[in-house]
Amino acid sequence: MKKDWLQIRLLRRWLANSAQAVCAPRIFGLLLIALIALGSLSCRPKVEQVNDQPLPDEPAPGGNLRIYALDVGQGDGLLIISPQGKTVLIDAGPTEAGDEVVAALRAHGVKQIDLMVATHPHADHIGGMKKVFDTFRVRKFLDSGQTYGTATYEKLLREIQDNKTPYIKAVRGQSIEIEPDVKFDVYGPPTPLFSNSDIGTDRSVQNANSIVLRLSYGSFAMLFMGDAEFETEARMMTAGANLRANVLKVGHHGSRHATSGKFLTAVAPQFSIISVGENNDYGHPAQLTMDRLKKASIKTLRTDLSGEIEIFSDGKTFDARPSRKATLAQTWAGRQPVRNELTVNP
Repeated sequence: MKKDWLQIRLLRRWLANSAQAVCAPRIFGLLLIALIALGSLSCRPKVEQVNDQPLPDEPAPGGNLRIYALDVGQGDGLLIISPQGKTVLIDAGPTEAGDEVVAALRAHGVKQIDLMVATHPHADHIGGMKKVFDTFRVRKFLDSGQTYGTATYEKLLREIQDNKTPYIKAVRGQSIEIEPDVKFDVYGPPTPLFSNSDIGTDRSVQNANSIVLRLSYGSFAMLFMGDAEFETEARMMTAGANLRANVLKVGHHGSRHATSGKFLTAVAPQFSIISVGENNDYGHPAQLTMDRLKKASIKTLRTDLSGEIEIFSDGKTFDARPSRKATLAQTWAGRQPVRNELTVNP
């Protein structure tokens, strides 16, 4: 913009000193039209001009909030960078994705993690966290507080202790301010936590007790569901939580046990993201879930098809850009399960 104003000043000086001052009104009119056109191009957000190019390392222009659904395979990993550069990492994919998560964080200019969130203790969400701890300073850690005796979770708890990272147990009703105008409202885990008797025999209480977060920035909101399922959704609706959001991170990788029609009506998202691995054996995303999203006319992107996905917002409007393009036929096609959803890495 400074360059444009310099151009305007030079053009005005030239016009004032021109020997052809008699033609000045006409010339000035033509120059004014040209300058208006130039200004409209230079004021366009830069992110709209690089839609098909690699994601930039520098902060997004115009005070944008940036949200990245990282391509971690069969798991979840979401990076949030606030307009002032604060960073939040929600989950970090499975153990084998640790190096890729670290590389993605570095590519986006991350120097430290201001808040790390483990939505629940399954390995496809926390496995990559050790690599993150080994590489970056983690200032705070938010956990669902569930008891879970796997080696992966116990290693994570030791990592938190060894690094003297402040540990916060998520409680419904908490509000976590990242910076002025950017905050998380904690909607889950529920109080009290779900027990095995509250859900079906083929289900996971760890999933049902996932941390659920609603991120807001101005009038923009995004709902992060972890692996929350029908019971979690129903309890939030019964509690009267403000579920409205522009973007929904679909729960449990698009599982058939989540994202009910009533829940979609309550959230009313314009856009949804599914974090899911290519050629996974769990039947994620399920065809029933994809049919519900399609019926509700919710634009959807999937990491198995589109790779890393960026959502960016100026607090009023938002847009998304995938790393790869996929057809609508690919997007709405669910997968068939090969093994039980409860089979997870230790």
